[in-house]
Amino acid sequence: MLRLRVNDRRWQKRTLLAASVLIAVAGFSDCQMTSADGGAPPVPPATATFSFCDQEASSCAGETSFSATATRDLEVKVSWQNVPVGNHVQTLELLLPGGNLYQQTQIAFAVQPGSDEPLVAIQTLPVAGTWIQRRPMLGEWTTPVSLDGQVIATQTVQLTP
Repeated sequence: MLRLRVNDRRWQKRTLLAASVLIAVAGFSDCQMTSADGGAPPVPPATATFSFCDQEASSCAGETSFSATATRDLEVKVSWQNVPVGNHVQTLELLLPGGNLYQQTQIAFAVQPGSDEPLVAIQTLPVAGTWIQRRPMLGEWTTPVSLDGQVIATQTVQLTP
């Protein structure tokens, strides 16, 4: 009978231990579910907006069409919102009206913790005296912009004679 009591005590200890672990796990699980349901909202994805400007013009009113003979340099401004903290690379492609790549540029930048201001990257596309004027590359140009290899936005701009 002594042996039976030892086994009974072991069984009781094991049962008590198992019940404690189950209660702890259930409590931890409830905490996770509660914090997920009532915690901070998910971080919105990074977004980008474009504007194109004639660098010689006195103001930039968000135009989408430019004369290739009257424009010296076309400024492409990409404004970023909700970019996560860390190091990033913006890739801007300029695609000809037929879809072929004319130019690709990359800009590396870092977002610091606590920064909530939009980031603006400005790139210049020379027009005067380039192949754009010499071989009239006119029509609708497409400009996709990527963040860390993922296309975030695409904009078009019209080059006219």
